[in-house]
Amino acid sequence: SHELTRALFHLPYCRIKSLVEADIAQRQTVATYLHHLAAVGVLAEVPVGREKLFLNLRFMELLEREDNGHQPFA
Repeated sequence: SHELTRALFHLPYCRIKSLVEADIAQRQTVATYLHHLAAVGVLAEVPVGREKLFLNLRFMELLEREDNGHQPFA
């Protein structure tokens, strides 16, 4: 969805709870979307305490670099 895409590029990480609170979708739907994106390599799933963070590693790389080059997804 448009809202999910916007959330993924607003910050380089997200939590299921944050997306549910933003009324993007119900918890199960958000979890399915994020797990699928992690499975195809768009996001990295990182356990933090009792929660999981989903990191957009390429977005983080882009934010950290001096140049604006990026590698396209396969």
